[in-house]
Amino acid sequence: MNKTITSERAETMEKEQLSSLAQSNGSTAAFSRVWAMPNSDTFSIKPIGGFVKKYLENSEISIDPFARNSKLCTYTNDLNPDTKAQYHMEALTFLNHLAGKGIKSNLVIFDPPYSPRQVKEVYNKVGRHFGIKDQQNTGRWSAEKNTINKLLKIGGIVLTFGWNTIGMGRKRGYEIIEIMMVCHGGAHNDTICMAERKTQEQLRLAYNDQSEIQRNDR
Repeated sequence: MNKTITSERAETMEKEQLSSLAQSNGSTAAFSRVWAMPNSDTFSIKPIGGFVKKYLENSEISIDPFARNSKLCTYTNDLNPDTKAQYHMEALTFLNHLAGKGIKSNLVIFDPPYSPRQVKEVYNKVGRHFGIKDQQNTGRWSAEKNTINKLLKIGGIVLTFGWNTIGMGRKRGYEIIEIMMVCHGGAHNDTICMAERKTQEQLRLAYNDQSEIQRNDR
């Protein structure tokens, strides 16, 4: 049997299974799986770069708090001063800085270090101590995500990259619109690329939270 045909059939079956899973979960998100060589510069990986640019095309103001040398977004930041980012702050400090200036964005790229080891490596390069709180925050990034939520307009997109699909989440009022898994082969973890849209549900959540506060104040 032709190996190419077998490979194409296997990929088609996998896409069908993913679509079926999405439908069974009530999701309309698009799923895909591709293969590409790994690279520490995430967006230089062809399918990932294409994924980012597809959403950037429709954005007016974009933010990247972990940009490294990427110049794709309107506002870029990286802790390492040797990179080409516009700002060199802690990600949370950078995001709060933009929020303080009243910046409202259509798109945020969220591509932080994926593991405590990676965070430690970044901190070591700039002479920053990696403590217990840093280790606990890695993977959650709760404060950073909450501030991103303040910066993003309703209908805006967050592109998250990592080893899981936690993302911004439904509790913050986001819906998943696309997930692309990038297999790198060998012992490498897949890179999971996820696009989420901030929906009107966020307004209802804010209203419900305020109502709960008012009830508690009575």
